Amino acid sequence: MLFYSSEHGQVLWNEEIHASLIEWNGFSYGEKFQTILLKGIELLEQKKSEKMLMDVRSGSAINQEDQKWIAHQFVERAYRAGLRHIAIVLPKRAIAKMSLDRTIVGLGELPYELLNFSEINEAVKWLSDLR
Repeated sequence: MLFYSSEHGQVLWNEEIHASLIEWNGFSYGEKFQTILLKGIELLEQKKSEKMLMDVRSGSAINQEDQKWIAHQFVERAYRAGLRHIAIVLPKRAIAKMSLDRTIVGLGELPYELLNFSEINEAVKWLSDLR
């Protein structure tokens, strides 16, 4: 079920794994980047789910301001909304992967479980097994 869509990404509900799914399309920053993540949280709340799947295979680098926003806003909001498990499918491009790695390392200890995957089917299986 499509919940939100923009040129930079979309937020869907994946009934099979009972998770909010965020799919990124290229580079996005600032309000457009943050809106996609906030819509993912909103869907998580509406469906009373603890799981999120973030597909970043077509994503791009994350700028420093958005890295700070993730650390200071997204993590706490997502946790308060019920997030307990997040699977991230890593970007294909090396620069985007390094940027994501730097962002995740900068977050320190998270209040929820985060695992990275190179293949989407592995991420889906992990989230499925959490039922």
